[in-house]
Amino acid sequence: MVITDYIKSSTNPLLPEAFQFLKRKDIFAINYEHQQIGVCNKSEGFSLYTFEKELLWEINKPIVGALLAIERQQIWLAQRHDAEHITVWVYDLQGKALASMPMDDEIYDANIELKALPNNKVVITFYGGQDGCMSYLLSFENEKLKVAKQLPNDVDFCCMLNEKEAVFTNFYEAELYVMSYPSLKTLKKHHFSEDWGAVAQPFKGDKILITDMYCNRHYIFDVSTLTVEDEIIFKGFEPYQDEVEEFLVSDIDELNYHNGQLIASYMEVDSNRNAIYHWLISKLEY
Repeated sequence: MVITDYIKSSTNPLLPEAFQFLKRKDIFAINYEHQQIGVCNKSEGFSLYTFEKELLWEINKPIVGALLAIERQQIWLAQRHDAEHITVWVYDLQGKALASMPMDDEIYDANIELKALPNNKVVITFYGGQDGCMSYLLSFENEKLKVAKQLPNDVDFCCMLNEKEAVFTNFYEAELYVMSYPSLKTLKKHHFSEDWGAVAQPFKGDKILITDMYCNRHYIFDVSTLTVEDEIIFKGFEPYQDEVEEFLVSDIDELNYHNGQLIASYMEVDSNRNAIYHWLISKLEY
């Protein structure tokens, strides 16, 4: 699929106008439906804002991960104590703590991400780069937090297909799994090429977006048939032969699907060797 109808932007269409100052290295969480954004900072804590930058509440804790589950009346936060220990908190929308639970960071000073699943559950993933990742299914019931299940090493949650099926990937083994939910039993498994570093995100229906992180190429994957359906290419940014590697690479380093549009980003370096990001926004809706 070659996308020819798109516009270029120097501002990030995935961020509210008042928060264009945020960079990729910054930690933040967004709830588009309720137009709220939470900004995390190890030294300054966590602040919850409206999209117009009205401060709703804040706490002074070193927060390294956040999830805005506004429809559940919950804010989930991960507080770091040191490289080996964190605490997971659940707050209400007014900033009142509802529950907390200590957890060990076995990867050591990992990046942390929280993702919502049905039935008041959340997946927390510790990312360690070449050291792999570790994921846990957390449950919040009767005002108590607990680990409901530990996932196999390096398995990461992608999205729900429906209320009873979830998609997971293993970046390091280049594998994709369809699992039953909430039991997390593997129903289907697909192995990509050995030289793939596959990560996934929701798209439409039984289709998801797969990115091969090793060469920044992006594909539509049909989960029902376990097949790669099409490659997504923006005209003018076609894959090309890398000078070092033996495979084709792309300058599109990130692709997202938001509000019916595919949004790609690429980086340039200015004369002062600063990274400058640009975005390509498809005009066609999928």
